Amino acid sequence: MKVIFRDLRHGEIKLMPENLDDIWHLYNIIDEGDLVRGMTFRTNEQKDDKIRSKKAEKKRMKLGIRVKEVNFHEFSDRLRILGIIEEGPQDLGSHHTLNVDAEEMNVISIVKEEWKYHQLERIDEAVKLRSQPIVVFVSLDEDSATIAVLRQSGVQWIADIDSRRSGKMYESVDTGKDYFGEIISVVRTNKDKDSPLVVVGPGFTKEHFIEHGKSKEPALFENCFSHGTSVAGMNGVQEAIKTGIVEKITKENRVVFETKIIEKLFEEIKKDGLATYGEKEVSNALNSGAVERLLISDIMVRTKRGEQLLKLAKQTNGEFTIINTLNEAGKKFDGIGGIAALLRFKI
Repeated sequence: MKVIFRDLRHGEIKLMPENLDDIWHLYNIIDEGDLVRGMTFRTNEQKDDKIRSKKAEKKRMKLGIRVKEVNFHEFSDRLRILGIIEEGPQDLGSHHTLNVDAEEMNVISIVKEEWKYHQLERIDEAVKLRSQPIVVFVSLDEDSATIAVLRQSGVQWIADIDSRRSGKMYESVDTGKDYFGEIISVVRTNKDKDSPLVVVGPGFTKEHFIEHGKSKEPALFENCFSHGTSVAGMNGVQEAIKTGIVEKITKENRVVFETKIIEKLFEEIKKDGLATYGEKEVSNALNSGAVERLLISDIMVRTKRGEQLLKLAKQTNGEFTIINTLNEAGKKFDGIGGIAALLRFKI
């Protein structure tokens, strides 16, 4: 994410999203009621309906819309901002959808009556991590392989590949090469030059794959790591993340941090230790000054009650973490209500 302009006195920040994670960040920043300005396409206004062509031409123009709704689908490359046109050369008062695409890297302006602390913190995080490479996973055994990428917003499944082995046929070198070759082809498409490649799975298939890859495409396997897991597939990727392999490779990743902190929360809950969950229980803990870190879901934080709890955490010198409910740890957290706290002391 690039910050192009910032004027908090007038509530305006101009941002340029550069990748899929930035689209996810924008989804968590833009609220209903905000004024969002950006370049878009809209049918050119014609005064006389009689001369309107059957297929009206769309013209590129800058509009400002008052936000009614923001839509983002998991790992979508586009953010849809729906609202009423408030600024622009035509159609004031009409509905319009502003599409924000990371590939186009258009600048958008967000104007708020008041920027929340956690929104400004998220922008700073996005800027700080803009050069952080994604991590590419290959999770495989002798039967099948899963390719996935770890972003700041979550683990994105890319493809499943079947070895198509059939008894002793798999023992032939050619069949093994075809299987590995398909995997390498998908990795090549999704891996940047600086992206670490993590190969996980049970048994020795991962070592055979790495050996084959280094002999065929050494540059692609230059920054490659191997890690044993009990299973292959997406479960193998999640298992590897929980064991800390990503922390050894890259200094910071939001998914890894959130996974680690949610695991700690459930450990404390299980042993009736320094943790509590539920809106009433967390509120009591905050008022008692017992909260070391407030954990709140990205769904709850959009509510008035969520905002109140964040302000209370700040007033009592508690830290906070907003949990993404799109990843596995976040879904687990959402299952207990999306609000919890790690405590300084029991109450």
